[in-house]
Amino acid sequence: MKIRKRAQVNRKECVACGTCVGICPLSAINIVAGVFAEVDKNKCVGCSKCAKTCPSSAIEVISGEEVA
Repeated sequence: MKIRKRAQVNRKECVACGTCVGICPLSAINIVAGVFAEVDKNKCVGCSKCAKTCPSSAIEVISGEEVA
């Protein structure tokens, strides 16, 4: 079994700047109601590009569910 990684947004820290949306190669991130970013866990592959570019350090890559 392999553990899949994915990005997770801390909504309290997110400033909804959209930097992560522009950098995500799989379009897995959207800004919700102009308030915070949200990651589509079905699209995210945990590449960490969003976490590296987030100016408010609101995104981290975590271990997700196991995949075959």
